[in-house]
Amino acid sequence: MSQAADACTAVPYSGVQVVAWWGHGVASASVVQVWHRRDGSTVARAAETDGAEAGTTQGQDAQSAAQEDGVLWLSRQLLTLMQANFSIAYAGRASVDGRTAQMVQLRRPDGTLAATFWLDAATKLPLRREIFDESSRMISEDAFISVAMGNDAADPAPDPDGQPWTAPLSRASLRALRARGWPLPARLGGGLALFAASRSVAPSGEVVDLSYSDGLSVISLFVQRGQLPARCPAGTASARAAMLFLPLTRTSGAWPGRPAALSTR
Repeated sequence: MSQAADACTAVPYSGVQVVAWWGHGVASASVVQVWHRRDGSTVARAAETDGAEAGTTQGQDAQSAAQEDGVLWLSRQLLTLMQANFSIAYAGRASVDGRTAQMVQLRRPDGTLAATFWLDAATKLPLRREIFDESSRMISEDAFISVAMGNDAADPAPDPDGQPWTAPLSRASLRALRARGWPLPARLGGGLALFAASRSVAPSGEVVDLSYSDGLSVISLFVQRGQLPARCPAGTASARAAMLFLPLTRTSGAWPGRPAALSTR
């Protein structure tokens, strides 16, 4: 998998990916066009499908594309988390989009299957990924339905017509926010560790987006200062004083556990 992490940065390619996940009574699927250059920049946009036009093109680094657009991708940072939480083993050979692939399986400490990756045999670029919950039910699938590799495949990529809406936060910025009373945990339950953070300004105030992962699934936790009304919807906390509101949202990859409880302060 270390070669796969390197390939995600170094191998230029373009292709079309299908991204799908299944939750408790709900399902979602999308088709994404991706161009990745050798310099590490990635352009992703929703592909044209029957009855739908192509969506906004975003120019960004590969990690942002993976988080925001569901692009199949692995970094060294995520690989470190993956190695800490799962056992990784070669599982045979297969084929994806006519390309020979090596299958790699990830298993939890209890031996249950967590995921299967298909890596291009020549470049080690991930071509397909399936994620399973503790009951062996597939909850997420990401796969190339077409892909071409090499500099000619990645250029020319379309010019971005949108910009990322958040600005990355450094470790020093995170420490400064924590010193001001923002609850920005380094870890959550289930082996989820903070690996990226960004900040944006909304009409209602400053918003911090925290990205957590166990190396396989990714979730985002949005944090904003605010004040809850005296009467809140069922299942949420109520308070009269100013506090921080932390809703949990799903991003690339599917997290099979329960949403985190509302944290107030």
